[in-house]
Amino acid sequence: MKRLPWLRFGIAPLFRPTRINAEVDDESAAGGTLMESLSQDLKYACRSLRKAPGFSTVAILTLALGIGANTAIFSIVDAALLRPLPFRDADRLVRILATKDGDTVGGASPMDMRDFAAAAQSFEGMVSYDRWRKNVSGIAGSDTPEETIVGLVPGRYFELLGVQPILGRLFTEQEGLYGNHYVAAISDRLWREWFASDPHVLGKTLRINDESYSIVAVMPEVIPGWLEQTSAPVSIWTPFASTTVWTEAARGDRGDYTLAKLKTGISYERARSELETLAAQLAREHPADHGIGVTLEPLADTRTGPIRPVLWLLSGAVAMVLIIACANLASLLVARNSARARDLAVRAALGASRMRLVRQLLLETLILSLAGGVAGLGLAWTAGWALVRMKANGTVPYTNAANALPQFWRATPEARVLLFALGVSIVTAVIFGLAPALSCTRIALVEALHEGGRSGTAGVAKQRFRRMLVVLEVGLSLVLVFAASLLVETTARLQGNDPGFPTDHLLIAHMYIPPVRYPDADAITRFCDAFGDRVRALPGVLDASIGTGYPPVMGWKQMFTVPGVGWSRESDIPTAQFAGVDGHYLRTLGLQLLSGRDFSDSDTATSQPVAVVNEEFARRYFGNQNAIGRQIHPGPPPGVAAGPFANFGGSTTNITVVGVVRNFMNQGIAQPTAPQIFTLFRQFPGLNFGFKDFVVRTKSAPENYAPTIARELKSLDADMPLGEIRSMDRHMGTQTADKRFTTLLLGLFAGLGTILAVVGIYGVVTYLVAQRLHEFGVRLALGARGSHIVWLVVRYGLLVGLAGVALGVAGSLVVRKALARLLYGVSASDPLTLAAVALSLLFVAIAASAIPAARALGVDPVQTLRRE
Repeated sequence: MKRLPWLRFGIAPLFRPTRINAEVDDESAAGGTLMESLSQDLKYACRSLRKAPGFSTVAILTLALGIGANTAIFSIVDAALLRPLPFRDADRLVRILATKDGDTVGGASPMDMRDFAAAAQSFEGMVSYDRWRKNVSGIAGSDTPEETIVGLVPGRYFELLGVQPILGRLFTEQEGLYGNHYVAAISDRLWREWFASDPHVLGKTLRINDESYSIVAVMPEVIPGWLEQTSAPVSIWTPFASTTVWTEAARGDRGDYTLAKLKTGISYERARSELETLAAQLAREHPADHGIGVTLEPLADTRTGPIRPVLWLLSGAVAMVLIIACANLASLLVARNSARARDLAVRAALGASRMRLVRQLLLETLILSLAGGVAGLGLAWTAGWALVRMKANGTVPYTNAANALPQFWRATPEARVLLFALGVSIVTAVIFGLAPALSCTRIALVEALHEGGRSGTAGVAKQRFRRMLVVLEVGLSLVLVFAASLLVETTARLQGNDPGFPTDHLLIAHMYIPPVRYPDADAITRFCDAFGDRVRALPGVLDASIGTGYPPVMGWKQMFTVPGVGWSRESDIPTAQFAGVDGHYLRTLGLQLLSGRDFSDSDTATSQPVAVVNEEFARRYFGNQNAIGRQIHPGPPPGVAAGPFANFGGSTTNITVVGVVRNFMNQGIAQPTAPQIFTLFRQFPGLNFGFKDFVVRTKSAPENYAPTIARELKSLDADMPLGEIRSMDRHMGTQTADKRFTTLLLGLFAGLGTILAVVGIYGVVTYLVAQRLHEFGVRLALGARGSHIVWLVVRYGLLVGLAGVALGVAGSLVVRKALARLLYGVSASDPLTLAAVALSLLFVAIAASAIPAARALGVDPVQTLRRE
């Protein structure tokens, strides 16, 4: 067979035994093997690295930072975006989402899902489910209630996921009917921790919202928190039964979650098309579905929700850090290999081929890369542990990245992560070790062996290569620092937004008033009044209030009409944020009254319903007219159903506006203020639910009052826990947790990249000075001023920095679109920030050149002339 010519000069010669000296020639002729040759090279590589501990340590640490950061983020990205779901036929699992005007408005309503399930032919099954905070007692024999998130699911929920009980059975269809729903499934973790893995746990009872539920199943620990939109996995499930969900009046409710499974062989496009046809039919038949469409989303794509851009941003950032680290390694290798030119020349003179020398240098690089990979794994594990430790205490929304990301971290590195770290190490060695090896083995024997020989063309090429690497490092560092700076500005702007009320000395909490003991609105009102009076009587409490919601996200959005004002399209119907509160709410929160009056004791359950609105409401719907005394009708017009409380509790009475308060945050800290209506829940029995939020204004640190307030609640009702107790300042802090968390990580990566870039500039300038020490000595001897020598050195570092800054500015403009979605109040191409970052890196480049410049200035011209 004819020998392919490229084999002579390609990869194969790297691993062919070559002759280094006579001893090796004899051994090879006697039958030396490839493995023996590789073994010799490996021993020599280890011996060489051991003789240069400083270089080896710096190289390993540099790689450890790059590989460790990438491994840590990859382990999360792998679990959150790449890895298949832990469910049977996971690729056929989807969510069914409702849309309006092309935007997603939540999950399809349970009534729509029921109609879809009855008519659709593309699905194996579909379910609606939800989760609620409930008062749970009876765990481990304890009678002390705890507020716990309970999943509300049908038995088919587990069937679609392919999850079977460890013990017991799934919920039956009959148990999905209200009145038959007093059964519960618990997680394996709850079974082990609170019931000591009791095999007779089935039939034991839990008290949920003061009602007894019999345990019928123990479920394996395979359902993650993200599936039920919680910051931690749910441990208790009960049937999805309700007297209100499965009624025609609730068809417009789109706040529940959905899960469906496609039949084998059915494509997403076919299933989506069928659902769109069915949704159009429902829109013609039901007013609540007018203008409502439907779409499908693979379940795997819903794992991360709004933190997906954060993951891709961090992935790009750590990739840049790795490139910077590898560029630094390549620069170090060029410098080290250049210093070994004489040694390499001696080996070449004794018979070692260039390919043998390249293989030798690559082996050294591979050893460094593998050592850096091992150290990087340790750093990655430490970073993951720190990530979990950084998770905010208490319950905060699942969408908060500080809580969502730790769900995807695993305490023990998995095979995919280990393979990733190994692959990165090997690729690093090959790509970033090959160029320095090829460059430094291009040897001119006579010149290299001559004592004191000076670098010629090859030296210029090496210098150019090192400069290119440092320019790349500076450019990537600028992109990272610029992105981190924009996020810092974003966080500062968000935290600097005026909430519209004083947030200090405010305590907030949540409680659920169970209907078993408080069966109607009057009973709920009496309990709230009694509890509020007790708390207001406590020493150090300035005021206290009970209502539905608190800033920066208030109540729910609901339609209303203004008597005498018509509308032509459904989109023209006015909407506002509604909140049902007691008479102390505005004073407790500290909202500023601009006109009219606050709620008073004369506003009773039987008097004319009244409301207080914010100035945005008055401006938008009453313009220049005085809002005081104007009337509004709560709920949508006849024939239009929208929102979770479309009939507003069955109210047929108009509400009179009696006051206007200053605008405050009611849609989150990054959204403009929406129109707001405060009503008294005692005047609207249909909206006086058991879910209540508690706000307390105190004289001193609010957290200090939590135990006393909890005791007051227990003395009033021993079976009602107070949940989610925290200060308003802490609650407001969670609103910027995503940005602060992302900024912290990106800032860390930017800092690493900058440090490595500084090391790179310092290294390349130091190498330049070492090469030109003789020249500098001659210049000084001929009368050159010291400042001129310093400028020669600093100018070199400055030019490298300028080239890197130019590259970084171009890179920043490229990534601005990806950054824009994460920013608030600042442009992704903000020129002032970009200029400040560029100037900072130029200053860093000058500073990194200062020490080598001082060394150049210290050359003795007399000694230089003597050598000359």
